[in-house]
Amino acid sequence: MPGEKLAEDERREQILNATWIVALRDGLERVTARRVATEAGTSPGLIYFHFGTMDDLLLVLLDRLLALAFDARETPKIAVLPTALERLSAMIEDEVRNILAQTRAIELFYAFWFGSRNPVFRHRIERALQRQQRAFEPVCAQALIELGHPKGVSASSLAATLVTFGQGLAFQLQRDPNGYNAAAIIAATRTLMMARAPSERPRAKSSPRRKSPVRKGGSMP
Repeated sequence: MPGEKLAEDERREQILNATWIVALRDGLERVTARRVATEAGTSPGLIYFHFGTMDDLLLVLLDRLLALAFDARETPKIAVLPTALERLSAMIEDEVRNILAQTRAIELFYAFWFGSRNPVFRHRIERALQRQQRAFEPVCAQALIELGHPKGVSASSLAATLVTFGQGLAFQLQRDPNGYNAAAIIAATRTLMMARAPSERPRAKSSPRRKSPVRKGGSMP
């Protein structure tokens, strides 16, 4: 209720949660202090007191959801895996699971991307995607060494491709939630990560050819 007294951190969290709900329900363009206050059970004045402006409030919300939706990293559990390809595969698997776990955050991310023309928001999203790419790059560089430095592929381009892959999965989840099969995607990812082109596969050792017996005198039978 408007008269209920809460600690400052609790009130900020309450307002953020209400903003999230209004943005998803009504669209970013209809997020107003009055709507958020009604959802939060507080007064519009308290929103300005805690966040300054509505754009400041939305920017805090955007930072919160970017931290949830774009958090690629090499965890201690992944770091101990024996090969870079295994570590890279595990990072992608974590990304697939995270996308599924953060459906609402990703939905709101797309609302910011497509529903807002504020250049500050776009810049903040670009920075988050760049951070995600940089998180992949060290493991990508090590994986390329294991693969024998494939021609035309750099750690940066491979990491950028993986980030794009994650964005595609996030879009697929929004387009067809029931068709997003995390287990199947992870299995396919493992197959692709561990596959090698035919020219790169070790050749099977051919069995030594048996010499035909030679009769005395050197004539063949």
